[in-house]
Amino acid sequence: MAASMQLINLTPFRVHSTSIPKHHSRPFTVRCSSSAKSYNITLLPGDGIGPEVISVAKNVLNLAGSLEGIEFKFKEMPMGGAALDLTGVPLPEETLSTAKQSDAVLLGAIGGYKWDKNEKHLKPETGLLQLRAGLKVFANLRPASVLPQVCQSQTSVK
Repeated sequence: MAASMQLINLTPFRVHSTSIPKHHSRPFTVRCSSSAKSYNITLLPGDGIGPEVISVAKNVLNLAGSLEGIEFKFKEMPMGGAALDLTGVPLPEETLSTAKQSDAVLLGAIGGYKWDKNEKHLKPETGLLQLRAGLKVFANLRPASVLPQVCQSQTSVK
């Protein structure tokens, strides 16, 4: 299914590396699937810092995959402002079709000042909404850090 990488039979392994910063003295664990050996991933670098972040994320996936014998096949497609400049629409049909056929979609940043004055249907963010609707996903997963002070003051965070 597009938009999700289903990883089953997870087995942890430890990575010891001299490239890990000194303040990370403990080894870390990476979890990978032992059943599937190949995944198709659509890369949507987007705008701003997105291409740089996606490039590094691709390298990380390749490294993790090589350690576990998993192959990642990447296909980079335009979306957002980059797609607007290239094709005139924020989410080309070919991009959505490729994303639907993928095992996962890795999305960078979308938007920027350059396209702020565009009409609503020609804004990069419209492509993001179209992508969510087309893949039938309506949430982003983002890491969060909760300060101890917030935990102490909010019972719903505990």
